[in-house]
Amino acid sequence: MSSAPALNVLPKDDLKGPLEAFSEKHGLSKRESDVLTLLVNRVVSAEGISDSLGISRNTVRIHLKNINTKVGTTSKSELLGHFIEFVIEMQHAPKIETKKDLLILIADDDESYVTLLRKAAESAIGTEVTFQHASDGLEMLDYLAKSKTEPENHPRPQIILLDLNMPKLNGFQTLERLKTDPLLNEIPVVVFTSSGTKADISNIYALGGNSYVTKPGGYQELKQVIQGIVSYWGRIGALPSEKGGK
Repeated sequence: MSSAPALNVLPKDDLKGPLEAFSEKHGLSKRESDVLTLLVNRVVSAEGISDSLGISRNTVRIHLKNINTKVGTTSKSELLGHFIEFVIEMQHAPKIETKKDLLILIADDDESYVTLLRKAAESAIGTEVTFQHASDGLEMLDYLAKSKTEPENHPRPQIILLDLNMPKLNGFQTLERLKTDPLLNEIPVVVFTSSGTKADISNIYALGGNSYVTKPGGYQELKQVIQGIVSYWGRIGALPSEKGGK
């Protein structure tokens, strides 16, 4: 039996995040992630994993085979070596440095997608970004109006994510009203929607939208997109001064 490489990259207690990220990257199931966790913690035999998880040794071997297939490795030693490389890359990956903590106001009537977006942002970025949610255009404009008069209770957002297809007031109507308000029109508006016709895109920019992003279908793609939005507007793009706010 080949011995597993020593995993001294991080203290044991600090491996939870990398394990979750590695499992997510390679699409491991919950049980496969459990098997990987035991491997990383030096439970390397099928017998030991079987006893720890209460499953048969044959099932353990099936899980290990599936993990190796998904990761692109051929043995437990190679798998653990691949995980070590992943942890090292995570440690040296450049962190997003925002000009300040960002508040993003998102207008979208799809509650489940907003929840997924929050989760993706937290996973990709952390606590540097917070979200305020409005379920339609009218609710968003109401929040922004209050941000001018009650900034302590309704802080002004630095970025707006705007869906197009919403009830009461759609994205085009909301964008038009926002961009004609001299106290709000400098807030960057990223239209974040599933609609992608050329006419829609042209209308978005004609109305003053700052960027257009098609909603990704998968979770990993969503993480990359929201990370890119925050990276650009928080670090590369100069955020506008807060007219009428503090």
